[in-house]
Amino acid sequence: MGGDHGPPVTVGGVREYLKRHGGEGVRFLLHGDEKALAAEVKKAGVGEVCEIRATDKVIAMDEKPAQAMRRGKGSSMWNAVETVKTGEAAGVVSAGNTGA
Repeated sequence: MGGDHGPPVTVGGVREYLKRHGGEGVRFLLHGDEKALAAEVKKAGVGEVCEIRATDKVIAMDEKPAQAMRRGKGSSMWNAVETVKTGEAAGVVSAGNTGA
């Protein structure tokens, strides 16, 4: 969901990447609040390289790592890591809970 400042920071990172490197051969899977992400993607004009994966479950910034592991299944962070595990994505960048 993007850490303390949410989707504006995450989508801003996508926009900055595209500005510096272009969008050929790259796509971003954005996990989190579908409505909030869609609004930011539209505002930033980066929809052509973004796919939104909706989830309403989050790992709080103050959540302990052990709690996140026990209760995190289905969260945006968990789902993002799963895409790497399954080979759908090459990496994960998270602005969320560092310990988790």
